[in-house]
Amino acid sequence: MAAGLILVGYLIGSITPAYILGRILKGIDIRGHGTGNAGTQNAFRILGFWPAVATAVFDLAKGLLAMGLAVRGGLPLWLAFACAYAAVLGHIFPFYLKFRGGEGSATGVAILFFLIIRAVAHVWLPYEILLPLAVLAVVVSAITRTGELAGIVCLPYMVLLLLLEAPLNPTILFMGLLLAHLFFFSALNARRQRLIKLGGNRKFIVSWRTLIRPLATLFVVLPFFVSRETMLFLTGVVAAAFIVLDLTRLSSRRLNVFLFTKSKPLFKEKERGQFSSMTYFLVAVFILLLAFPVDIASFAILFLVFGDMASKFFGLLFGKTPLLTKSLEGSLAYFAFSFAAGYVLTLFLPLPLWLLALGAATAAATEVFSIFGIDDNFTVGLVSAALMLAFDTLLK
Repeated sequence: MAAGLILVGYLIGSITPAYILGRILKGIDIRGHGTGNAGTQNAFRILGFWPAVATAVFDLAKGLLAMGLAVRGGLPLWLAFACAYAAVLGHIFPFYLKFRGGEGSATGVAILFFLIIRAVAHVWLPYEILLPLAVLAVVVSAITRTGELAGIVCLPYMVLLLLLEAPLNPTILFMGLLLAHLFFFSALNARRQRLIKLGGNRKFIVSWRTLIRPLATLFVVLPFFVSRETMLFLTGVVAAAFIVLDLTRLSSRRLNVFLFTKSKPLFKEKERGQFSSMTYFLVAVFILLLAFPVDIASFAILFLVFGDMASKFFGLLFGKTPLLTKSLEGSLAYFAFSFAAGYVLTLFLPLPLWLLALGAATAAATEVFSIFGIDDNFTVGLVSAALMLAFDTLLK
């Protein structure tokens, strides 16, 4: 019985509307046209609107149909999930097309949404989890104009939330499998289409400074394990070391020239005659930990880390709309990634979502207005923390 229903799931999944409609309407194999994928987007490009609608509806429904038949057939839940995934595999490997079909993304996404609703309904996941996911998906999709890059960002983020929040049961395990499946095909498709590409004379250099930026999350993690005094001492020592380094190089022309050599420079060109952004960042972190409650300071530091990285990446690669010295795309990314990172922290340090959103928006806006000669690595954290603390105090 179970094997038969799994086979039925595979057969339902192997029905490929884009291929069938291509043969009927234009006498073509759609896999040899456009992107070469027998899915909704390619059906829209090659066959038109209504064939694409028919393709989308059936591709979205067939995994759920296979699961429903399995449940009606009396199979346990984990076998019903196996039938649903068999439909995904049927879409990818249809037997009558020499096992060369689509990617199964639409079928997998429909099943994933059903599982999310199920998990929220059973309180395995809080409904608030949908908000940061939606913000990330909408912002990244709007900036990049592609679902593949939104998948590359959102799917690992959802896996992280599942690991932190969800119990281990068949529904959550199947969600994990689908997330891995969708991430693989999102990354594969993004690489195939070369979606991340540089335009004009833009350069995005992944330097050692960019790569070590996430290590600054230690300033958020360590307060859970050490005292406030210890954190202030450690941060103060590191900040003082960078201040001394900056003062030394700025007072020694020879040292400054050496540090600004073209091979793997330690500093940015704009820092040749001023303090480095690393120093501003560390001083800001020290002030945050000294002057603000640890929870408010921690959120502000996260904004500095993840918002700044996202702003640089998406702003340089996809920024088209000027916004003072920045771009609208970079600022939207700053807000979305600050909010998403902050939501993870709310699982350990409770903060109202409206206050988190306010802090993230303030951080993004402060970066835009870094036109008054003050490094945004110094101002962003302090301004967002001050506003969050003010509203938190006034409304208590």
